Amino acid sequence: MTAELLKTLAGTHATIHAMAAGLSDLDYRSQYHTDLSPFGWHIGHCVFIETYWLREVILGDDALTAELAWLYLPENIIKPKRGPALPPINEHLSWCQKITNENQLILKQPSRAFSQHPLNQHDYMLHFLIQHHSQHLETMAMVLAQRQLKIQPTLANATPLTANDNINYSFQPYAGGNFTVGSPSHPEAFDNELPPTQIEIDDFTLARHPVSNADWLAFIHDKGYQNKCWWNDDGWQWCQENNISQPEMWHRDKNNNVYAITTKGSEPLNPLAAVSGINYFEANAFVNWLKSQSSELSRIRLPHEYEWEIAEKSGTLTGTGQVWEWCHNNFHPYPGFKAFPYDNYSKPWFDNKHFSLRGGSPFTQASIRRSSFRNFYNPDKRHIFSGLRLAMSGH
Repeated sequence: MTAELLKTLAGTHATIHAMAAGLSDLDYRSQYHTDLSPFGWHIGHCVFIETYWLREVILGDDALTAELAWLYLPENIIKPKRGPALPPINEHLSWCQKITNENQLILKQPSRAFSQHPLNQHDYMLHFLIQHHSQHLETMAMVLAQRQLKIQPTLANATPLTANDNINYSFQPYAGGNFTVGSPSHPEAFDNELPPTQIEIDDFTLARHPVSNADWLAFIHDKGYQNKCWWNDDGWQWCQENNISQPEMWHRDKNNNVYAITTKGSEPLNPLAAVSGINYFEANAFVNWLKSQSSELSRIRLPHEYEWEIAEKSGTLTGTGQVWEWCHNNFHPYPGFKAFPYDNYSKPWFDNKHFSLRGGSPFTQASIRRSSFRNFYNPDKRHIFSGLRLAMSGH
């Protein structure tokens, strides 16, 4: 297992470095979104965190990390100052590769003290680092997407996207009962997935696929962004203050044809693909709008994350992996939660201001594509490759 995990860790580093190909020094250090650090900072941060755990925590050697904590620990430097503090791109990438190679030697030829450290039992630290880097890899894809939004690439001969004016969802029923949510595997699980928790839920149904681009265009055409009655107060205020009229990554040409902005440029919108780049406020407004469209849809809602996990564990949930799917519940600790391996991965976000998301996007790595993995964001965030799936109570 260790050799396989080492290979995965090295592959994650290679993927991160490959993503930097073609970026200028300015691209590397620019902050393209207020909630996102510059691309280059994420690379340095991953190397720093890896070094912090392997050398400072496990081996007691802080020679490197002590002098760099001011830059790579998020609490020590605000996002706008991170980019200007980075070395030139080529120098920085070379340094990151050098430190990574040194860390690989520590892992491949571990000392007795290193191997016997509690954090290395059952390869916990390797699992932790792979998943940490994987999460930053997805965030770096968000940075690249925001960079493209600033460039606003055009799409030659963009074809009109046709709205789905006859929305009719197929639902999969699930029987209620007693279930276990969370992860049984401590080496792989993050602290917010633990301990495994017994729950009891009623019958429910989930849509077989997430809400599509064509469905969302119907919401837009029916003035969904202009009608206050579909929105809660905070969502309506956000929508008005930010002049929102479409998902984050949609763009329109001179003929008002809509297309998608991606990490690499622009591409046509697939009408059947999951809508992406919407926040909790928008998802909730869409649900309220759709409930009014027909009596068959009058009971729809967003799913609870427990329902999502139970359905995924059953092996019958389809259409996943296109977007992170908003759930209606707040991010919360399971009974008996204990922060691990440090206090601030999950604990600060149990504030009733963050909502859970489940699933994953095309940029989500295999290491965190599991049914128990929990993502969490404030309800106004929509730079995160997020969409929604519909649910209903009962069968």
